[in-house]
Order: sequence, then structure tokens, then C-alpha cells
Amino acid sequence: MENVQKLTIKEVSKQLKIPVGKLREWEELFPYALQVERTKTGARLYDDQDLEMLKKIKILKDNNINEDNVNFILNTVKTQEVEEREEEVDEQEFAKIISLQHDTNESIRELTDSIDMMKDDIIHDVKAEIKSEMKIGQSKTKSIIQSYSHLVAETAEVTKEEVLRLREDIYREEEEKLFIQQKLEEREAQFQEFVQVYRETAAAKQRFPGWLVQLFKPKKEGSVDYS
Repeated sequence: MENVQKLTIKEVSKQLKIPVGKLREWEELFPYALQVERTKTGARLYDDQDLEMLKKIKILKDNNINEDNVNFILNTVKTQEVEEREEEVDEQEFAKIISLQHDTNESIRELTDSIDMMKDDIIHDVKAEIKSEMKIGQSKTKSIIQSYSHLVAETAEVTKEEVLRLREDIYREEEEKLFIQQKLEEREAQFQEFVQVYRETAAAKQRFPGWLVQLFKPKKEGSVDYS
């Protein structure tokens, strides 16, 4: 597991040159955009995403953006990042289900081939035993036939149950796949609706300077700047 370094509130205050009291105040003013992890004793632990968000807040406040507008900008960016992460998770789950279904189908084919081979071996052995026992007597031959008949019947019953169980697993996986597909479509519709609302709202707030748009473009994962 990757070891993610986290900083205390004093370390963050020293690194970003923001007073500790101001950090606590921003956490209360912008609760959706800034969600800081706490230890069991209540101490704050800041990760890379928290540091990036604090840098954005500092720039906005240094440029005299009021709290309502800061909340609007930060919440918009946070919502977009959450949507993108959820979409990535849904796609990964969908891929796992497809892979599981493929493996299940392969298992069924292998089981069917094994059953066919086993039946052929049983029939071959029965025939060989019958031919051998016919020389000894009709009575013993009848007993052998009955014994192998029971064996074949039991094997067929067990095989039938295995196939039915595998089919039920496939049907359940198909239902899960359809459910996830439906969720993906719902997410897509919600995202499109969000984009439309965002564009309309952004158009109404044209008083924001152009550099803000560049500032809050989502960065690729891992590209953290501490400067």
C-alpha cells in the first residue's frame, strides 16, 4: 500500500504561511470543499488534496473574493472532481463483472468437457467389465450393470446441480452488469445536467477575471505543486 505523507496543522501553517487560526476558520467557512481528516484525538491531518485546496482558497481571498463566491467556485471544482472519480470507479467495477462473466463461461465449458470425458470413460469401463463377467456368469454381470448404472445416475445428478448453480451465477452477474450499466447512464445524465447548470451559472458570473478559469482547471492525479 502506498504510504501517503500527511501534515499537521502547524506544518501546513508553516509551509503555506497561513495562520493556524485562519486554517480552522476556512475549514468552517468552506466545509464542502475542505474536508480535513481527524485522528482519534481530534488532531487535523492534511493530505496533498487538502494542500491544493488551501492554496486555491488563499489565492481567492488574497484577491478579495467574498465568501459566497469562493464557496461557489470551490464547490463547482469539488463536484466535478467527485463526478470524475465516481465515473472511474464505475468503469472499473463494470470491467470486473465482464471479466468474471468470461471466466465463468470458460469454467462451464471446461466442466462440460470433463463430464463428457468422464461419461465416455465410465461407458468404456462398463462395457469392458460386462464382457469380462459374461464368462463368469449372468448373475454377476447383472450386479455389475446395476452398480455402474447407479454410479452414472448419481454422477449425472451431481453434474446437473453444478450446471444449474453455474447458470444461476451467470444470471446474477448479468443482472449486476445491467444494474451498473443503468447507474452509468444515470451518472452520465446527471453529469450532463450539471454541466448545463454550471455553464448557465458561469455565464451569469462573468465578473470573475479570466485567470480564475485557468487556476481551477482540474489537474491530473499526482501533479501537486507546493511552490
